[in-house]
Amino acid sequence: MINSGSGPSRADHFREEFARMIARPEEDLDLGQTALLVAGEEYPELDVAEYLERLDEFADAVRQRAPEWLPPEELAKIVGRYLFEEQGFQGNSGDYYNPDNSYFNRVMDTHTGIPITLSLLFLEVARRVGLRCRGVGMPGHFLVGLEGSEVYFDAFNGGAALSIADCRRLAEGLFGPRMTWRDDYLTPCTKYEFLFRLLNNLKVVYERTGAPEKAVGVTQRMILVNPQATPLYRDLAEVQYQLQQYRAAIRSLETYLNETPDAQDSQQVKSWIESIRATLSRLN
Repeated sequence: MINSGSGPSRADHFREEFARMIARPEEDLDLGQTALLVAGEEYPELDVAEYLERLDEFADAVRQRAPEWLPPEELAKIVGRYLFEEQGFQGNSGDYYNPDNSYFNRVMDTHTGIPITLSLLFLEVARRVGLRCRGVGMPGHFLVGLEGSEVYFDAFNGGAALSIADCRRLAEGLFGPRMTWRDDYLTPCTKYEFLFRLLNNLKVVYERTGAPEKAVGVTQRMILVNPQATPLYRDLAEVQYQLQQYRAAIRSLETYLNETPDAQDSQQVKSWIESIRATLSRLN
């Protein structure tokens, strides 16, 4: 990782590295490193290697606390106790929509985060000690699943070990009686699905806080992760329009129409394109 330079050139470097990383096959994609590349666009002076070394140190500490030949479920519990009791990582309930909660470097610095980033921390340390864990993106929350087990770990709530019944109660507590539980809510997500959800959290935060210039970059990275998510081109056009990037907005809308020719809102989008072109002609 390059450690010299500053400003836009560093941000560009992280953006390019992110694009290269997600082009890899899933088995070659390093989730922790990729999440740090996401953070690097916001924090251009970030040293990725330094944070990866911290994860290695956490894993070394877990090994020192774990007897040999420990069953995977018990080893996972030691991971949780070390991170959430000894190291004091915790959910940031008081400032949930702070974008730093979605930047892995800041989560590691502040020891606070949201479910998906704290789960990422658990996943990365667990992987380093030989556990086969996967992220589980159930509705409204994010958990860590242990392969070959029906135990799930809630990193946002102190690494609590949950049964399937516990997960169901958690979901019902979040959504109330309108929740119809399905066991497939606990299906593990792919690394690409994980990154898409992480980026979507940032997108929502920046839209809520009125930061369209940041929402543009996040949306572009979401498209890189999942090019089939064509409605994102329409979302991208909306923030580009807010920034008066009219030509870019037209290109995004045209891409949306080309990729989804049967879209129900195609006529509305075409009218919007004409409206933007009229705005451009007045400006010229």
